[in-house]
Amino acid sequence: MNFKRSHFFIILSAVFCLVLAAWMGAHSREGNGREGGPVLGSDAPAGVRFVTVALGGFRGILADILWLRASDLQDEGRFFEVAQLADWITRLQPRYPEVWAYHAWNMAYNITAVLADPADRWHWVRNGLRLLRDEGIPSNPHDPKLYWELGWMFYDKVGGKWDEATLFYRINWAREMGEVVGVNPGSPEMTRRLAAAGLDPLQMKAVDEAYGPLDWRLPESHALYWGFCGRPYQRTDSPWCSRLVWMGLIETMKGGALAFSPTQRVYQQAPRLDIAMKGIQRYSSEAASGDPLVRAVMVNFLREAVMYLHAFGKKTEAEAAFAELKRLPDYTGGDVGFEEFLKQQIQAEIKAWDTASRQERIVRYLCWSESWRRLDGGNYATGYERLARLYHEAWVKADKSASAWDTLLTLARERSLREMPDAAKTPPQSP
Repeated sequence: MNFKRSHFFIILSAVFCLVLAAWMGAHSREGNGREGGPVLGSDAPAGVRFVTVALGGFRGILADILWLRASDLQDEGRFFEVAQLADWITRLQPRYPEVWAYHAWNMAYNITAVLADPADRWHWVRNGLRLLRDEGIPSNPHDPKLYWELGWMFYDKVGGKWDEATLFYRINWAREMGEVVGVNPGSPEMTRRLAAAGLDPLQMKAVDEAYGPLDWRLPESHALYWGFCGRPYQRTDSPWCSRLVWMGLIETMKGGALAFSPTQRVYQQAPRLDIAMKGIQRYSSEAASGDPLVRAVMVNFLREAVMYLHAFGKKTEAEAAFAELKRLPDYTGGDVGFEEFLKQQIQAEIKAWDTASRQERIVRYLCWSESWRRLDGGNYATGYERLARLYHEAWVKADKSASAWDTLLTLARERSLREMPDAAKTPPQSP
């Protein structure tokens, strides 16, 4: 009998034990009038509660067998079959956060990596999100790891930059959440929709008061939200949820304003300068007790805030952010003035990129500027153009063979017209 065949019989035996244990558990409850085994919270999914009670001591044995098989399938790249076994394993070991995290990751990352169609990929990303949100966290409501994993999935997968289908994910998430938050605020219908989306209205209100108000159609808002929800349960030596809050805040500051029209295929983000100022205020109250890991993200937030506030015409606020930054023990920029700090920051980024990356960054800013100009977002258009000029000036200073400004502007306008829907290609008329 070869190894794979022996695994088949192991799995078959496991299924037999599963059925037998379930029957014995049900029979025992009928006779004794009570349930045995570990107690799960009432929020745990019904299927998880049933299997936990019914199988008793068999759970660990069966889970080990299924883990062995899942490991073999994973090595063979048979991720869909791993996902099926994952459903069984999570019900056998519902109180182990690593089980939920591993299998959600498999769905959102490994399975999507072998799929070409963005719609198919989004299906599995959603499965991973739902597994953590609807089952993993309710089964382990006080474990910060799962809050971090869910928030990170929103931050890195739905809202990240490494998956070519990210825009598809963002658009579908914005459409889905628009249907949730687009009803009458505070109404029973909105409460019902929020509950279906795994969101607590009281927690959302607390997040908005502390860091927002957020646009809940954006994945970065949900990264911040789940970090916020997990923060009360994190250990002092592992402040990952606090770190996630600030990471979500950085992305919200950089792109928390959204122009979205599914019918016109418009999805355009822009900075939230009010969020930048609120984040600076939050920094002042949280920095003293900040863990070094969290404080490092706070420093990054302040650096980004200085840049965006300056580029988008808020020089006084930018200088205030710079003053906060210089007070930090983590600040390493030396005793330089505001203008010199900006130059050093941009020059450091330019030196770290190759020629293609330098051109892409500038063209992208100019493309966003052109898009917002056509969407009648004049302030955003001016701000992105100013950012592009700052980076272009640093590029020219570092490399005399840098692309000409007019060349980059032409490339940006051509890209903007290609990517923009026909309805938005005619610039708005002046009044």
